[in-house]
Amino acid sequence: MQLGVNKYRKILLAAAIFIAVFFFAIACFALELGPADSSSSGLLVFRVKAGDGLREIAASLAAEHLIKSRAAFEIWAVLNGSATVLKPGNYRLSRSMTSQEIIAELAAGSRREISVTIPEGLSSYEIEKILTDAGVIETGGIVGLKSSTTIEGMLFPDTYRFFTDSEPQEVVNKFLENFKTKAGPLSEGKNSPETNLIFASLAEREVPGFEDQRIVAGILKKRIAAGIPLQVDATICYIKAARSYPDNPPCYPLSPLDFKIDSPYNTYLHRGLPPGPIGNPGVSAINAALNPQKSPYWYYLSEPATGKTIFSKTLDEQEENRVKYLKGK
Repeated sequence: MQLGVNKYRKILLAAAIFIAVFFFAIACFALELGPADSSSSGLLVFRVKAGDGLREIAASLAAEHLIKSRAAFEIWAVLNGSATVLKPGNYRLSRSMTSQEIIAELAAGSRREISVTIPEGLSSYEIEKILTDAGVIETGGIVGLKSSTTIEGMLFPDTYRFFTDSEPQEVVNKFLENFKTKAGPLSEGKNSPETNLIFASLAEREVPGFEDQRIVAGILKKRIAAGIPLQVDATICYIKAARSYPDNPPCYPLSPLDFKIDSPYNTYLHRGLPPGPIGNPGVSAINAALNPQKSPYWYYLSEPATGKTIFSKTLDEQEENRVKYLKGK
């Protein structure tokens, strides 16, 4: 009888050990499926090439430190039936994602429709950054097309529905169609629409608000007629953006050397308009450029604290305002 009890106890002990080991293994497995770095908040572009299998994908993810364990990743992909349906494409993944979340992303595919808002006045460099961060295109998509065709100024600011992993030309065509629909009618019957678009891009980047943009457009046109350099800081920012692409560092503060950069867009060194728009204006700025406001002003600056535009009639008055509002900068 005692032997039977002992045998039963041994069976129970073995079962308990087995269960404990089983659940410990499950816990370890779940831990290996966890985030590679739960504190990470940035997104990395991860590319799955056509023909990549589960092992190649797992190896690449491990090399980018996006998963904790290749083995756990592969086992889970097999167990949940995703191993053979991971799709090629460009994905935005974070090290704070679990392996389960990454597998779900790769199984769903990279091409999906999303909403993207493009604010008024941004340059093609800034717009490309928004689109690449959203996964719509890869770096070089917009700027590469810009180098071979005239699109700056016509990437109309609006809210769009784009597919991720889109062809750049497909994306640009949507911008241009929207520009033609919403901005085209504004220039109907007007002279020099290209020139007006340059003025609109300058006014958009320099000051906010339709009425102030009208006054600034009037000042800029008056300065052109008088043969006075425009001296628009925003043109220097455009040059710096082009030179630093694709890093996109902040433009300000501007240094004395910035104003000496030899470029046709440098409105401190060269009289007249820059050779093209420096951004992509909205309807308000385009209307302002088409309907400039005459004024006694020749100069202006923006008060940093409020963004209010301070206008000046003379250079002396402008210098006084510079000391007052910009602390002499």
